[in-house]
Parts: sequence; C-alpha cells; structure tokens
Amino acid sequence: MHPDSGKLRVIRHNPKRDQLIRFFLLIFIALLGGFAYWYGGNHAGQTLEQVRQQNISLESKASVLQEENNELRQRLAILESASKMDRAAVNNVRLLVRKLEEEKEQLHKELTFFKSILAPEDMSTGVRVADFSLLEGDESGQYRLRLVISQVARSNPFLKGTLSVSLIGEKDGKVQTLPLQQLVESDQITTRLGFRYFQALPSDREYLDISIPEGFQPAEVKVVVQITSGIRQSFEQIYLWDKELLADVRQEQNSG
Repeated sequence: MHPDSGKLRVIRHNPKRDQLIRFFLLIFIALLGGFAYWYGGNHAGQTLEQVRQQNISLESKASVLQEENNELRQRLAILESASKMDRAAVNNVRLLVRKLEEEKEQLHKELTFFKSILAPEDMSTGVRVADFSLLEGDESGQYRLRLVISQVARSNPFLKGTLSVSLIGEKDGKVQTLPLQQLVESDQITTRLGFRYFQALPSDREYLDISIPEGFQPAEVKVVVQITSGIRQSFEQIYLWDKELLADVRQEQNSG
C-alpha cells in the first residue's frame, strides 16, 4: 500500500537477483580492500625506501661533518700549540735579552773598574789602594768589606809584599785595634801580595764578611801596604768607618 495514494502496490521479489547483488557487492568490497591494502603497502614501501635513502644521505653528511670537525679540532690544537710555542719563544727571547743586558751592564762595570785601576784620572804612578768598599751586612754587627791594591807604572813589574788591614775603635771606653784576620774566616783573607797590575781582597770579586764583636765600636780602618820585591814602597791609608758606610749607601742608591 502506498502511503500517499492509499493504494496497494505489488513488488516482485526475486531471491536470485538479491543473492547476485550481494555476491557482486562482496566481491567489490573484497577488491576494494585488496586494492587499498596493496596501495597502502606499496606507498608505505616507497615511503620506507625514501626514509632509508634519506637516512643514508644523512649518515653520509654526518660522516663528512665529523671528519671536518676532527680536522678543525686538529687545526685548532696545532694553532694552540703554535701559539704556546710562540709565547714561549717570545718569553725566552725576553729572558735572553734581559740576561744579555745584565751581562753587558756587568761588563761595563768591570771595564770601568779596570780603567779606574789601570788608567786613573790622576795618573799618579806607584802602588795605591784603588778601591775601598764598606757595606752593612744582613744582620746586626755584620759588615762587608772589599779593597783593591793596584800599580800604575810604565813597565808594571811584578810586585810582592804584604798587606795588613785592621779595625780601630773603642770597647768599654778603651781604644782597641782588631786585625782583620780575627773578624773573618781564615780562608777568606791573605796577607801576601803578588801582582803585576792589581790584587783584590777577596780575590773572587766578592766581599769579605766581617763580624764585629759585641760592644766594639769601630771608628777607622787602617790599611798598611809594604812592597818588598819589584820596587820598594810602603804606605798607610786610614778610612773613617762612618764616612765609608755612608758613601757606599749613597752609591748603591744612585746605581739603583
């Protein structure tokens, strides 16, 4: 019966046709599912292959970058090592220049010293005390002394003689004279003279370390030279203790 017309309508029922339609519908669905499975698998395989190729490309690029990184690290290490070597070389050159300057200054001082001995300004001939230095030591009661005996002459014969150095001062209100041998170690001083141009006391161009007895107040240093061979000459030289100490202090300040 049709709902609008209110009339009855006969519809022919064919079971075979319905079964055939279902059959083709199932085949279509199966084919569609197979096609979808094939297409999805094929597309996934292509995508997987593309990802695989990209992975290989990325691994290759990563390997190249790693090699470049290692090369850059090696270059950096070489540059750092070269920089350190350059700084070390510069420092060595600076130390060498400083050492050469110190040696030059020392040679200049020695040359000036020898000139003052062998060619003094006054050019007075004979034997004399060419240099006398007196310094304070590191501790109380300790002092340092050095003197040089020289000869200024045309022929400069070899001279022999004796040297005597003593300190004159007071202790307990009484005048005392102390030989230098009593104030220094025995191997630091000799009383024998033997030279052609000059002889230093001590001979190694250093200073004699003097230890003053407690309570002794030095006032003068007496130097007595007696030449007995080559020529004959004797003289005595007196140096004021305080005056020589002050003179050497001023000399050190000026040289510093």
